[in-house]
Order: sequence, then C-alpha cells, then structure tokens
Amino acid sequence: MLLLEREPDISIEMDEPTVVATWENRAQIIDIMNSALQMSQEFQRLWDSSGETGRLSQDDTDRLVELLQEISDLNEMLMRLA
Repeated sequence: MLLLEREPDISIEMDEPTVVATWENRAQIIDIMNSALQMSQEFQRLWDSSGETGRLSQDDTDRLVELLQEISDLNEMLMRLA
C-alpha cells in the first residue's frame, strides 16, 4: 500500500503583491499565461535542438536571451495587474 502525506500548508509572507484575478483583468491574465506557455514551448525546442547538452548556436543563444527578456516583460505586466 502506498501512503502519501501532505506537508502542512506554510504561508510565507513576501514583499511582492499578490495577483488578483478579476473580471476586468481576466483576459489580460489569460493572454499572459498563453504567452508564457508559448515561450515555455520555444524554450523546450531550443533545449531539444541543443541535443540536451546545453550548447546552442549563436542564433539560438540570441533567441534565448530574447526569451528571457520576454519572460521578464511578462512578469512586469503581471505585477502591474496586482
């Protein structure tokens, strides 16, 4: 028999604001999450193209840097919705 235990919920207070989804910003949050999904898939394609060694061509490295900037931009947009 397999028994799984849950660790107790421990709230960690953070200085960052909590993102609150409302009817007014629901579409924006969904757009941000869709963009994040697409970026994640592109990141996975880059990893796969490296042969899982982490060695990328210069073009792929440039795209990776762009992806990281786009992820940062998404984070900023999400924080503004908070």
